[in-house]
Amino acid sequence: MMSSMEEMTVGSVEDDQNWDIQANVLFGGEDEVIQWVDDKGGYHERIITFPANPVNDSRVISANGMEVLSTESSALIQLDLKEGKLPEAGLQTNQILIDEGLNHFLGWETGEIQTLVFGSTPAPVEIVGITQGEMSRTVYFHRSDLAKIVGVEATAVLIDLPEGAVADSDLGNVSLVVIEKEDLISSYESILEQQQGFLGSILFLGILIAIVVLFNTLIINLSERDREIATLRVLGAPMNRLGWMMFGEHLAIGLIGGVLAFVFTLVGTQAMVSSFVQWSFYMTVSADPVVAMQLIGIVVFISVILTPYGMRRIRKMDLVEKVKDLSQ
Repeated sequence: MMSSMEEMTVGSVEDDQNWDIQANVLFGGEDEVIQWVDDKGGYHERIITFPANPVNDSRVISANGMEVLSTESSALIQLDLKEGKLPEAGLQTNQILIDEGLNHFLGWETGEIQTLVFGSTPAPVEIVGITQGEMSRTVYFHRSDLAKIVGVEATAVLIDLPEGAVADSDLGNVSLVVIEKEDLISSYESILEQQQGFLGSILFLGILIAIVVLFNTLIINLSERDREIATLRVLGAPMNRLGWMMFGEHLAIGLIGGVLAFVFTLVGTQAMVSSFVQWSFYMTVSADPVVAMQLIGIVVFISVILTPYGMRRIRKMDLVEKVKDLSQ
């Protein structure tokens, strides 16, 4: 769960967005920001962010008009296209991308014609692709198409500055709000640290439970096989041979338990997440191979490190008493 949340917040900004500054502007105020960027020798793209909603539905969708819609890593904002294709600009019916949350809540699919309402203005749109990674409900237009609908050329300017250039008071004077990418990442990381502390305590409790359960399994396994192990020792089985036998058993128990732990954890987390997803917050949890190996490795490690306790119990076994039991 933490891996998925980090990918959707920190990862989406740090890895998929290549702008340095986002300058939000009043309607018509983008020209002064663009002039500042040109003076600094930077690159800019105008964007539009405008609220919309489905027909006969009051729930808000964020309509993003992008200068460049791209899945390339060099784009200022890299889109993660789950299915479909990128829209074409300037068509009679505007083509858009929707996020997978809209696909989940409204059942909208690629190839469909739907209607979005901007204030009191309805606009038919053709869905040509579905993106993933957005927590809030989002649709993507070409900026020129969205500008014709809402009558606004830009609500913000994305800025990529050359090395050594930074935001200054001049940019602040011509902008409504200035957001730096590093500050945005830091705020996401701070929120995730708080969540990670809570989930870390649950993980620690789970490790303690695993230790208790595996230790109990070891005790039961040994107590049920006392006569068998005693017989092997009386017949001259060396301790290192018994140790390797016990190590193999614990390794098998750990592997089976680790795999089952991963499966139940994945299913349980998906069920938990599905119970609290809503219109304003949607996420999916997918299996992370690294996390899976860590989880299985923890269970295997706990199981294996209990082997010395089992060997200690075998060494202290009273063979005389066990032989008497066998004779009876």
